[in-house]
Amino acid sequence: MASSKPIPCGPCQEGKVNTKADNCEEGLCSSHHKRSKETFNHKSIDAKSYKPSTQAIRTECDKHGQQLNLYCPSHLMPCCDECISTSHSKCTGIKKLEGVVKKTVIEKSKESVDKDINSILHLLDKMVNNKSTNIKTGGQQSEGIKESIVKIQNEINKYLDCLEEKFSKETDNLRDQEKSTAIHFISEVEGKKKKLKEIKNICIQSQQIVQNFIHF
Repeated sequence: MASSKPIPCGPCQEGKVNTKADNCEEGLCSSHHKRSKETFNHKSIDAKSYKPSTQAIRTECDKHGQQLNLYCPSHLMPCCDECISTSHSKCTGIKKLEGVVKKTVIEKSKESVDKDINSILHLLDKMVNNKSTNIKTGGQQSEGIKESIVKIQNEINKYLDCLEEKFSKETDNLRDQEKSTAIHFISEVEGKKKKLKEIKNICIQSQQIVQNFIHF
């Protein structure tokens, strides 16, 4: 794992000179990278940006043929027991390689789990937002339907009121017409009855006159 403090160049440190190392498994500065046959064509990156890959970790030391079971955080490289005693004797914070690898795997697993959880959370948030939008839209549509029903109902009631008023007027007109006709008919009948009574009285008086005349 990358160290939080500046990593010194190994060869420079041997010469009592403190020089910041560029990231390399040998922990070299730019000058020693160019001078060494093994590293002159290396592409260096900032030491803080370097993270050891579990795929890049070898199982045996190329120099000594021993098991790589230790890790030097100063040089950011796996080491065997002989490497520690010869090339890294002054380095501090030597750790067991197994612990470093496990920590790296755990961190990568954690990143993967965090990424998956964030993706799921994002999906769930999207689902919740969609359902919330559906609820809001459904409420708005329901209110719109209710308003439409009330509007139609008001229009129907208004039309029925107009029909009621129209039929009431027509009924009143027919009633008035029939009433007027009936009154006129009654008036005519009463007039004829009166005339008939007058004629009857005249006939009675005429009979009396005729009878009186006969008696004489």
